[in-house]
Amino acid sequence: MNAAAPALLIVDDEESVRALIPQLFASELPVLTAASGDEALALLHSHEIGVVIADQRMPGLQGTDLLARVAAEKPDVVRILLTAYADAHNLLEAINAGRVYEFVTKPWDNQELRAVVRRAMEMYRLRHHNAKLLGDNTRLVGELQAANQKLEIENRALRSEVGDRYRTGKLIGASPAMAETLRLLEKASESTASVLLTGETGTGKELAAAWIHEHGPRRRQPFVAVNCAALPETLLESELFGHVKGAFTGAVRDRRGVFLEADGGTILLDEIGEMSPPMQAKVLRVVEEGRVRPLGASKPIALDARLICATNLRLRDEVETGSFRRDLFYRINVFPVGMPPLRERTGDVGLLAHHFLHRFGKAAGKRLEGIAPAAQHCLARYAWPGNVRELKNEIERAVALAEPGEAIDLEHLSPEISGDEALAAVADRSGGLPGRMERIEQLLILRELARHQGNRTHTARSLGISVRALQKKMVRYGLREAE
Repeated sequence: MNAAAPALLIVDDEESVRALIPQLFASELPVLTAASGDEALALLHSHEIGVVIADQRMPGLQGTDLLARVAAEKPDVVRILLTAYADAHNLLEAINAGRVYEFVTKPWDNQELRAVVRRAMEMYRLRHHNAKLLGDNTRLVGELQAANQKLEIENRALRSEVGDRYRTGKLIGASPAMAETLRLLEKASESTASVLLTGETGTGKELAAAWIHEHGPRRRQPFVAVNCAALPETLLESELFGHVKGAFTGAVRDRRGVFLEADGGTILLDEIGEMSPPMQAKVLRVVEEGRVRPLGASKPIALDARLICATNLRLRDEVETGSFRRDLFYRINVFPVGMPPLRERTGDVGLLAHHFLHRFGKAAGKRLEGIAPAAQHCLARYAWPGNVRELKNEIERAVALAEPGEAIDLEHLSPEISGDEALAAVADRSGGLPGRMERIEQLLILRELARHQGNRTHTARSLGISVRALQKKMVRYGLREAE
């Protein structure tokens, strides 16, 4: 028996009961006994108690009254009522109020009592473990939020003034579609209206929200973003509204939610379309009243924050199907701005690719010679279903593969982006036939290695050559499996 294990507490004014029940659990659980409610409460505060079995009829505190005190002071403790009386009214009232987990009648069946207590103790251990996890998660989320806010403040302080006509803050583009979007963002930054940013995943909705904040009158105040789809609903509520100490199991101290952290500044509710209807109702109340009530608080707190929401869903369709509240939709859709997908931003792929090349090359301490024409052609023709985020990841990968002094070329691109047309692009370049044929052979080997996850046997079989011949060609061309 583990001496540190939570104890079973028996509370009964009959000495025989206090002697008999402990014998059933002496070999598996620490067991404490008390002859009265007051004695039991004293033990509750001096020991870790997992389960309490209390007799209903005792001098002083009755069993249901004692278990009510236990529920109020130690809510994780599992409570069992022991009774020989048909006191149905008090018993049902206690069960309905959540004070009693189960009741056992006298005389009890030893096997049944053992099963009940074992289930109850397992429930306590789960509650205790979950409370610790929730406390750790709440603390970690708070630390992460604080770190993100600090990082955002540092980013704003370090942001350089840029005169390039293709760049406005962190948003880059010269296409007509992007020019219209930037015009709307500029108007939005001058307004106090709620903004709804819509567009496919990866189109830069969070960057657009930060741009609105940084170019508006609240730029010196906090910009706080929260992804509504990244947290479970129970944790999201605390994340948004905050809580007071003791509001729930694991709430060991007061915590300001992101609404209050953004007071005076701007809050971005990203992926708001993923929010559940009950949570939508709570957000609607904050938006309508301009006040927020932390979990467990007795009074709401006045709030002044610019609201920006973002979603990749068609919220009007969600409203029609009943998945999104109509009243909340009209509250947040005052100033809608659509972020265009990259495939509609003609000419912007090259600008963004060179921007990311410079950014990741500098971060890696690697000087690269731009992007080769054939690679530019493939980047421009690709549809980019993941939009700007996918392009950013592709260039970051290419920079990692390229050697210092090289240009980003076809062998540095993902096979789905270089594609079969890459071979034609190589063949169209100037140079003698032998050199161009060698280049095509290199690309074929690289693509097949990638397709077979670097397996040389499978690669050689797909190319119709021996493994030894493949190895010789790889050495000749200086090819590496990681590419």
